[in-house]
Amino acid sequence: MNNVEPTLIDRRHRVGWAAIVCLGMAATGITFAENDSVWPAAALRVGIVLGALWLCLPTKTRPAAWAALTNGRMVALVIAILLWNRIKYFMPFLALAVVILWFIRPRK
Repeated sequence: MNNVEPTLIDRRHRVGWAAIVCLGMAATGITFAENDSVWPAAALRVGIVLGALWLCLPTKTRPAAWAALTNGRMVALVIAILLWNRIKYFMPFLALAVVILWFIRPRK
């Protein structure tokens, strides 16, 4: 179905193992390290980020999570992130845009 390079699958495996190792180090550090030690927290954060990256990487049957991201969707995502705190002020404009897009959509 999808022609995924073997290197991407290998990278996915490596990232998964690195995430498991970091999370294991964090669990060990939280259990046995002193209270003022910062490396367990750092290992936990890195492990969480690597785990999220592992989920996004492609598998043999599923393309990468960003494969369907077009330029228009990227622009909409960036605008939404920038305006998230002021979303209540833009709700009337968003509702108007949805209504206009509803009427100008292509019909069958």
